[in-house]
Amino acid sequence: MRRRSRAPSGREITLSDVLRFCYDFSETDIQILLRLLKGNEYDVDTLAAEMSLSKATVNRSLNKLVELGFASRRRAKKQSVGRPRSKYYISDKKEVLERLRRDVEACTEAMRRELYAALAEIEEHLSRTERVSSNMPGERGKLKIHVPNPYRG
Repeated sequence: MRRRSRAPSGREITLSDVLRFCYDFSETDIQILLRLLKGNEYDVDTLAAEMSLSKATVNRSLNKLVELGFASRRRAKKQSVGRPRSKYYISDKKEVLERLRRDVEACTEAMRRELYAALAEIEEHLSRTERVSSNMPGERGKLKIHVPNPYRG
């Protein structure tokens, strides 16, 4: 999923860029989220093997997705001795997709409001500066000061 949009600067913006900005996701977080959205249940070992990542890296991303409410975790059926294993999944994929849409929309709206507020402050400052400048006597706001010549009689 490498769709790109081009910004006015010419820079390409990807889905990863947007999700990184809105959720502070790493590339691994995004890749695991997309796998969960497209697949069924995964355990840490399977994802680590399929993605050629360490179990610790995969576990960290899965925990983040669970903490943020994107994924769910359930205990897998006990197969052997040792630490219990968990399966990770997204129970309502349509709801997660809708949440992504809503959150990205809210994120971009918040950015737009911040930008517009900053631009309004700059415009107000420029307006005050122009008013002060236009109230000064002289050419184009330049202040003319007459200094009498002491040598003229």
